[in-house]
Amino acid sequence: MTSEPIPSPSTTLNNAHSVLLIFDAESVLARYPTPSLDATKPTTISDGLVFFATGNTSKEIAINDSNVTLPVVIGRDIHFRGRSVSLIAEHSVVIYDMTVAADSVLSAPQLQVRPGLTVPAPNPEHPTTPASGKADDHFWACTTKAFGIASCELSFILVNQQCEAQGYFRWEVEIEIKA
Repeated sequence: MTSEPIPSPSTTLNNAHSVLLIFDAESVLARYPTPSLDATKPTTISDGLVFFATGNTSKEIAINDSNVTLPVVIGRDIHFRGRSVSLIAEHSVVIYDMTVAADSVLSAPQLQVRPGLTVPAPNPEHPTTPASGKADDHFWACTTKAFGIASCELSFILVNQQCEAQGYFRWEVEIEIKA
């Protein structure tokens, strides 16, 4: 297999502040064994099931208390991506809605989808030469407007390997924007 060149991200994406939300899918399902199967009435989850990692606060990767503090420049975009912790993708997460209560701190989140991007993949025949595949990138984007705290709500689905919904959930989080 050969790998095709992977183009550099646009300057818009480079300038954004990325936040990876890591969902402990197995613990969510263990704690809520009969979750809502109605997207309009998701099950609210408690603290301790979602972690986050950001590029400039690597020492704070394991925060899971429904409070996210982001030191960013006002006017800079923030991209929120969700992934689940799993060995063989037993359950994956899809964030299907995000709202912000304090629109004076953060703009209204918008779903962004970038289809058909080239992504590297392991090549078992030649481990030092990765293969490539196509995938769609998606994230929720909002712009910082002022320092302060914004109450946010994320609605997400946990799906199995066949992409069947195993439950609809809601997570409430406070996002603090500071210098």
